[in-house]
Amino acid sequence: MTERVPEPMPPQTMEEPVEPDAALARRNVIFGLALFSFVLLLYGATILVAYVYLALD
Repeated sequence: MTERVPEPMPPQTMEEPVEPDAALARRNVIFGLALFSFVLLLYGATILVAYVYLALD
């Protein structure tokens, strides 16, 4: 029988996670609201284009 090959050592380059603070949380909320607004705008524009297409048909 053969011996098991030893597993390699895991990399030691891991960074500690960033502690969430008020500024980071605020920035993430603003970014999330901006993305949500963009999706709503895109959805509304799609409906508007559909109505314009139907009106010109």
